[in-house]
Formats: sequence, C-alpha cells, structure tokens
Amino acid sequence: MSATLTSRLGRLDAIAADRGLTLEADAPLAPLTTLRVGGPADRLVAPDSLDDLVRAVEAALDAGVPYFILGKGSDLVVADAGIRGLVIRPRAGEAAIDGTRLRAEAGASMTGLAKRCARDGLAGFDWAISIPGSFGGAIWANAGAHGGEIADVVTEVEVFDPGDRARHRLTRDDCGFGYRESRFKHGAEVVLSGELALGRGDPAEITALVDGHQARRRATQPLADQNAGSVFRNPSGDHAGRLVEAAGLKGHRIGTARVSELHANFIVADRGAGRAADVRALGDHVRATVAQRFGVELEYEIAFVGAWDERVGR
Repeated sequence: MSATLTSRLGRLDAIAADRGLTLEADAPLAPLTTLRVGGPADRLVAPDSLDDLVRAVEAALDAGVPYFILGKGSDLVVADAGIRGLVIRPRAGEAAIDGTRLRAEAGASMTGLAKRCARDGLAGFDWAISIPGSFGGAIWANAGAHGGEIADVVTEVEVFDPGDRARHRLTRDDCGFGYRESRFKHGAEVVLSGELALGRGDPAEITALVDGHQARRRATQPLADQNAGSVFRNPSGDHAGRLVEAAGLKGHRIGTARVSELHANFIVADRGAGRAADVRALGDHVRATVAQRFGVELEYEIAFVGAWDERVGR
C-alpha cells in the first residue's frame, strides 16, 4: 500500500468517526461473497440506512479514498490482494408495497423480495427468486433469469451522484438498460433504491412459479459449491454453457478452480482454499479455447474487482 493511501485512510478513519460511521480495518471479504475467495478490504462499512450510505460515499470522497459498493457478493471475483480503499456494503433493505408498486432500498435481497411478492399476489417478479444478489446490484447489472429482467419492471431508480453530491430520480429510459447492462456500470452514480410496476395475480399460482424456478435452479446449477453465478454472458443466439461444454471443458481445472460438471457456465472454487487468481486464469483459458474452437468471443458476466496488480501478502 502506498504512503499516500495510508495517509488518506487515516483521514478517512477520522472523518468516519466524526460522522458516526463505524469502519472495520483489514476486513475479510471472501466470506461476504458467494465465491468465497479474495483478500481483505482496507476499510469496510455496512450502512443500514440510505442516509448513512450517502455519508459513507461522501466520507470517501472527502478523504480522497477510492470506494467500492458491495451488495450480496454474487457475480464478482475479489482479487487475492483484496480491495484498496473503502468497501461499502449497503444493508439498507426496507421495502414497501403500494397497490401493484414495489419500492425497495438497494440492500434488499432479491430472493426475499420475490417471496414477498408471491405471498402478496404481485405478479411479474417470480424470476427474481433465482437472483442471489441485492436489489441495488440487480439494477446495476440489469439482472435477469427465466425470461425476465429488471428492465421489464422497473419504473424509477433513485441514485446518489458523487459529482454534484445530490440524489436524483431516474426513469427507466434514463438507465440505459441492455442485456446485463446499465448506465450504472459505466458511471459513478450509486443506486439507492428503485420502484417496480408489477401486476396482480393469484398468490398460489405465483408461489408455484417461484417453487418451480427454485427446483430447476437446484437441479441445474452447482448451488452446493462455491460459485459466483454465470461466468459468461450468453452470445446472441446461443448459450455460453453449451459452447464451454462442446469445447470439452466441463470439469477442467486450474489450481483451486474448476469448470462445474453440472453446468459449464459456472466456475467453482475449492472450499476453504480457493484462489481468485485460479478462477481468473481458468476463465481466461475457457474464453481462449472457445474462441479457438468456435470463433466466439465470450464476454464475462462476472466482474473482477480489487487490486489485481498487487501481490498477495502486501
């Protein structure tokens, strides 16, 4: 770690204490991700309100420290050297239903919201049961499953803009949604909350859909293994898993990581011993092999975050 960053982290500690924010130093991040690999965060804060979430971002800005928003820890691989600066893990997860409208804060669980909608007879969100991340992360990624995605149902997104340090409300059309894409992947805005427009349905029928999605997921995905979700985006007109399997890569291993034998678009890490570097090396090998065999350039759906250019044991 550079002397400059060390100094700025000291300033961050002082600012956070002054603003009532509790920071954890050298916080392990692997237990906070579904893949369970990677090193620590220099500092970690878990704000349980949207106001504190904004305060945490502002504290990082005022200290000149980089920050990273971590949801439920799916769809990402944290570098073995960890993440420099401040990791913010939103825990603000309040949700309210008004008629067929659902408004939820960024830290809400997608699976929890899907179950609540089923119980309350709100249709059009059953697919979310298969998204293991947070509501804010789902908006950020335009997450989807079973033919549905966030862009289909979201009407409004509330963000905090670090540029003018103000909150703004965006319409769906403002969000730049595409296949696993949004404007939030390419800017600095922090997703705070969102509103969904759903339909009316029979709770029993919606619950049956949810149960069916869960059963299919358990049967086809390596949920018992440490994984980060689908590794690659599906190329147009095809499926990444089909291409990886056709390339003969099911079960292929590099170090502590292997391609799942159950679903070829998943990379799983050895329990208790996984290394992020092995996951990335295996992903790159899969991409190169598929490109060589079929001329298809697979794009990562998972994100590689943190200090990939630093050695472990800094």
